[in-house]
Amino acid sequence: MVRQPPGMPPARALAAAAVLAVAFGPVAAAAIDRFEIQVYEADVDAPGQLGLEVHLNYTAQGTKEPEWPGQVPPWHAFRVTLEPSIGVTEWLELGAYFQFMTAPGGVAEYAGSKARAKLVVPERISGSWMLGMNVEISSVPTSVEAERWGTELRPILGWHGARWLVSVNPIVGWTLGGPDRFRPEFEPCGKVAWDTLLGFSIGAEYYTSLGFLDELLPVKDQEHVLLAVLDLVPRAPEPPAGSPAHAPEWELNVGIGGALTAAPGPHALVKAIVGRSF
Repeated sequence: MVRQPPGMPPARALAAAAVLAVAFGPVAAAAIDRFEIQVYEADVDAPGQLGLEVHLNYTAQGTKEPEWPGQVPPWHAFRVTLEPSIGVTEWLELGAYFQFMTAPGGVAEYAGSKARAKLVVPERISGSWMLGMNVEISSVPTSVEAERWGTELRPILGWHGARWLVSVNPIVGWTLGGPDRFRPEFEPCGKVAWDTLLGFSIGAEYYTSLGFLDELLPVKDQEHVLLAVLDLVPRAPEPPAGSPAHAPEWELNVGIGGALTAAPGPHALVKAIVGRSF
């Protein structure tokens, strides 16, 4: 508690309390991307090939109160993202995201857009290893993020064998405005999947938001989300097109799970990604 020194006006005492709260209060938590719940692998569209993914997710249980003025809380929110893409070279794919959201209270809105470039090491060089980098820039309303403009670097590190796949994305992102602009946040995620040889794989995806790289949050305030997932796997290998696991004609990923901590965010959710290459 800040005690008012003798003779200090109440307004100045309140201002002093506010300064101390900002200086010594807890660091604001970062958040897992609520629209793009996906672990990247090093697959890209073939040169000239078009693709479209539709991302869907619903928060069955989650935070009901906004974390900043104007935010739409995750509770019972339904999100849709359209992701068109095009292959440019054997190692480069360009894409975009167009986000939409509904929530209790009559909320139905356009939730911003992103542009991305995905670069991978071709399979003829990397073999069974998956190596790449995805770069994004985003413009979203304050109902989704506290700051409108942001960017993200998503390294893609992994390995795929005859039946097993492991992929890790140690994501680093930062806002381009506000008091914490250019201060990197750490949001690693990963995936393990096993091919059943029945046309689909089963596995797990793990998503985290740990705070700023220079000041990680206490574990209880970090987001940790674990999902059980199923993926469509072509029975016959696709013809190689220069990239590791050239994007198949159809893609399906479904998952269900929840949070492992009580940090603000989705606490129970379901998601699906449906994709098609043309």
